[in-house]
Amino acid sequence: MAEPIETPFGTFIETSPGNFEFYNPPAAAPAPATPATTPAPRTPPRTGNQGKPGASGDEAVCGPRPGTPLQPGQVLVCNRQTRQWEVQGDPAAAYRPPVDLKDPLTDPTKKPTGAPDGYEYVWNGSRWELQEKGSGQTRAEQRDSARAIVANLLAEYGLENLTDFVDNLIRTEDIVSGDVILGKIRQTEQYKARFAGNAARRAAGFNVMSEAQYIAMENQYRQIMRASGLPGGFYDAPDDFTTLIGGDVSAAELSSRINEGYLAVQQANPQVVAELKRLYPVGDGELAAYFLDPEKATPILLRQARSAQIAAEATLQAQQQLSAATAEELAVAGITQEQARAGFQTIAGAEELFVALPGTTEEAISQQEQISGVFGTSAAAQQRIRQRSRERQATFEAGGRFAGQGTTVTGLQ
Repeated sequence: MAEPIETPFGTFIETSPGNFEFYNPPAAAPAPATPATTPAPRTPPRTGNQGKPGASGDEAVCGPRPGTPLQPGQVLVCNRQTRQWEVQGDPAAAYRPPVDLKDPLTDPTKKPTGAPDGYEYVWNGSRWELQEKGSGQTRAEQRDSARAIVANLLAEYGLENLTDFVDNLIRTEDIVSGDVILGKIRQTEQYKARFAGNAARRAAGFNVMSEAQYIAMENQYRQIMRASGLPGGFYDAPDDFTTLIGGDVSAAELSSRINEGYLAVQQANPQVVAELKRLYPVGDGELAAYFLDPEKATPILLRQARSAQIAAEATLQAQQQLSAATAEELAVAGITQEQARAGFQTIAGAEELFVALPGTTEEAISQQEQISGVFGTSAAAQQRIRQRSRERQATFEAGGRFAGQGTTVTGLQ
């Protein structure tokens, strides 16, 4: 038989694994009755500490305290009139429901300790539960508060379509913690689509942005695009910024792409746009997207934009069509659109110098040599043009010659 367990509510015994009942020991056998023929001697009443030496007052009157088993709510009392020990008290009045000794949170008399900072244990009628200190809110009030807080977040995120989902969490699953609700929101497909740039960032090895950081970056992108006059379709929906955020394009880099790339081409002579489309196949509707594509490095985009400007001046001033390689070579050399205009005007004016004279052994100076010599990207081409100029001067009294400025041929005189 299991050993009895003493608790503040009484003595219990485990009747089966996990089940406890009050321990009711068998009652002691009654003392044998005194024969009627032998009357009990009547002893004069005793008071004080009479009787055995060292006996208490009750024991002096009623004799030694018997070992009568007691139930919860019962006490042993000395009846001084009868000089007998009596059991008094009603066990039923002192009964309390048994406590699950294995779960301390079900004992209403023992408040748990060790609550986290800012929280305390509160008895909810059946067990102890954690609650923020000083909240003083009922469960219904906590649900209403959670709804209001999360509703504001959903509106900020543009995820109002998750309102019913959140309401079900609060009403059906009784979740009132904002952190827990937000964690479940982040697992939905709607959330993942709204902040799709974070998935791309994670895959590319970039840090994932918080919702606040993500939205702040979208707002910066939107302000730059609107101020630059880009079509509204480029910044009127969150997915317009997914590739930019996923590609870790900063606001400064976006501004550079727009102002030095897209706008430099879009607002230039139509011939510049035409040359960009010829050199780097780009359709009308793809022009802005071409410069905003984060997969294309910004320096490359800006070089291509300058190349298109240079190629346009070649066509306008000298009726020459440059290859992408030649146009980019001049762009890398730092030739601006204004310098390209002046250089190709020089080439157009010296056309007779570049062709071979009939009846001579001269060879024509190629288009590539003309460009390299005039813009100073080839010393050999410069030297050949100067040599041709001197030869023509010796042949024709009024011949023209090139005037050099530093190492770069800049025009005729």
